[in-house]
Amino acid sequence: MSSLQASQLFSVQDRVVVITGGGSGLGRIMARALAANGASKIFVLGRREETLHETATQVADITDIPQIPVISVICDVTSKESLDAAYESVAAQTGHVDLLFANSGIMGPLMRTPPPKPDGSLPSVAEVRDNLYNIPMDEFNKVMEVNVTGAYYTVLAFLPLLEAANKRRPAPQPGVLTPPSAQVVITSSIAGFIRKPPFSFAYNASKASTTHLVKMLSTTLNPYHIRVNGITPGLYYSDMAGHIFEDRGIQGSGISEGSFPSDMIPLTRGGGEQDFAGLIVWMASASGGYLNGAIMLTDGGRVGSVPATY
Repeated sequence: MSSLQASQLFSVQDRVVVITGGGSGLGRIMARALAANGASKIFVLGRREETLHETATQVADITDIPQIPVISVICDVTSKESLDAAYESVAAQTGHVDLLFANSGIMGPLMRTPPPKPDGSLPSVAEVRDNLYNIPMDEFNKVMEVNVTGAYYTVLAFLPLLEAANKRRPAPQPGVLTPPSAQVVITSSIAGFIRKPPFSFAYNASKASTTHLVKMLSTTLNPYHIRVNGITPGLYYSDMAGHIFEDRGIQGSGISEGSFPSDMIPLTRGGGEQDFAGLIVWMASASGGYLNGAIMLTDGGRVGSVPATY
């Protein structure tokens, strides 16, 4: 079989995967996509046992593939004790991890500046200050704790199992492409590029930090052949982003063209499960094996239509 056939290019056969935030949203799509394309074992980590079991049930319902073991592991990424316990649970069931998705994240409180007044004038500085300053500081800090600190310590916690995956790789041979090395994928957001915070200063700032964390960890882990890449999704329907769709009166996932105005999203729709699953499978497969320190943008063109720093 040719190495250029899709079945070879995009296979994730026998990959062992860990996904934090695997109980819902993009984490659930990751699990479904990787299971449907041959991953051998998938650990879904999160705080809510019921949503983790829902993910496992959905994966089991995928047809035309062998039963894929999906193991639920309770984990709070803001606690080193919880991360240590999750690591030990995973390590007791596998000797290595090929792919780690640090995907846990929260939006936090809405932190908007007041809108213009009916006569078109701007709110006063005092009004802007009061509107933003009234948000409790611990709510701001919680967003950073989950989205940045949690991602950072998740990667550190699982490094031994990622290193073990690299030790299982065959020795290089002249003219033969070696299977991809171990990889970390951190979920960030286009919010980290956008200068005007439509919903939350805390969320946007946290995602800017997460995106840079990808680059720093990639440089740090390069000598060990552990690749670190990032994903910056735009508008995908999820529990976290659902209010954006609902505020606009959009029914369902908003993946039909015309769901959004073109000045907001040039493709005029939200991202769908296939859009995200395709990106995940590509990054996880041999085709994505040369990615290292990359930030993958999947947003229908939104960053290009607003003041941004990408």
